[in-house]
Amino acid sequence: MVNHPKQEREQYNERLTAWFEFKEDIDQKRADFNQSIIPKLGGSAGEVGRMTRDIISSFDYIPGLDQFISDDKQTIEARELAKSHRSDTLNRTCQQFKYAYFDVLKLPSGERESYTNALKLTVEEFKNIYGSQLPYEQNKAIDDGLRAFNNDLQQSHRPSRGFSR
Repeated sequence: MVNHPKQEREQYNERLTAWFEFKEDIDQKRADFNQSIIPKLGGSAGEVGRMTRDIISSFDYIPGLDQFISDDKQTIEARELAKSHRSDTLNRTCQQFKYAYFDVLKLPSGERESYTNALKLTVEEFKNIYGSQLPYEQNKAIDDGLRAFNNDLQQSHRPSRGFSR
């Protein structure tokens, strides 16, 4: 990049254009899908809802990234960016499972039931598909969320130990 830095930079950017265009398109499709399922889930449910919808949409999003990564027509640089983004997406999805499970029982009853069911339906499938690809920390994040959820669920079904008059 010493002789013609501007020209080399332009060539580098051209090699990445397909990735940036693809990412913009797949991100928009994900956002549209996430919006479309709000009514089916009974409401937006704040941060828990946003994370849960991202989890649900990851089942189309990650395979879309995989297709880009395996496309030999894409440049090595673009595919490397896609691999990095895929790794970040898997990590973020694991963290979203963790935090959504921490707070899902705090939702109002209508949203709580639908979002709890959505999380239950997706966690096993996610672990079946991606569990072997996840490092220990990511599997642990999901397990921590499940453990917190189960503890909260058990506490909510325990009779109160308070005194009544």
